[in-house]
Amino acid sequence: MPSDRPLVTIRDLEIEGLAGEDWLPIVNGIDLDLDRGEVLGLIGESGAGKSTVGLAAMGFTRDGCRIAGGSIEFDGIDLVAASEEARRSLLGRRIAYVAQSAAASFNPAHKLIDQHTEGPVLHGVSSQQESQEDAMALYARLRLPEPESIGFRYPHQVSGGQLQRAMTAMAMSCRPDLIIFDEPTTALDVTT
Repeated sequence: MPSDRPLVTIRDLEIEGLAGEDWLPIVNGIDLDLDRGEVLGLIGESGAGKSTVGLAAMGFTRDGCRIAGGSIEFDGIDLVAASEEARRSLLGRRIAYVAQSAAASFNPAHKLIDQHTEGPVLHGVSSQQESQEDAMALYARLRLPEPESIGFRYPHQVSGGQLQRAMTAMAMSCRPDLIIFDEPTTALDVTT
């Protein structure tokens, strides 16, 4: 039975960054609700804290940062109070993250499809074969060229925009409740 509560609730979020020996505010007083199926975009200048808020929505911070106040709930789970193990157990299956740099997120020694199938198999969502078939369907849905074969290429054999879409397909592969995109259009060009 679907819940009436928002999928994500952030209240009075404060994040600080370490500068020398001092903790300085980076994000101050963010409030937001995100319902299931809703799309939410954060807009701001470079360095305004958009990526920092995106990571915090998963209960994580960058090195040298900390959540100094406020609350973050994902489907009723207090991510600020949750252990790192509890937060990590949500990643991939319930929460997915698409990094700004897809190229840095892929292992260059493994084919795209092998990296795509790892999550669904690990989380018990599908078998290796089912996951490969799903990958090809997602590649087609995301308009990657030659969806039946592009997954059998290595990351260096596809364009940055194609990698970004392959990363999006990976994020979608376990059918998570929440996908966080960090500047998803950065690597895209006119054709990709």
